[in-house]
Amino acid sequence: MRNIRYLIKGDYSAEQLAEDLRVQLDINRQNNVRITPVKNRNEVIVQVPEASGSLEEIVGSFMQDYHSGVILE
Repeated sequence: MRNIRYLIKGDYSAEQLAEDLRVQLDINRQNNVRITPVKNRNEVIVQVPEASGSLEEIVGSFMQDYHSGVILE
C-alpha cells in the first residue's frame, strides 16, 4: 500500500474533503482505498494499493484544486 498525503489549503476542511472524496470513489466503484482526514494538520491521507495508476489519477484529479502540497510515502 502507498500513502499519499494531501496538505489541504486553509480555506477547506480535511474532514469534508475526505467525505467528498469517498463519495467520488464510490461513484467510480473504487472501494479498495482508505481515506483518513487529519484535522489538526488539515491534511487528508489516502492509502491506495501499489500499481494503481487509474485510481491515483482519479484521486489526483479530485484533489487538484484543494491541496497546497502532496507527500508520497
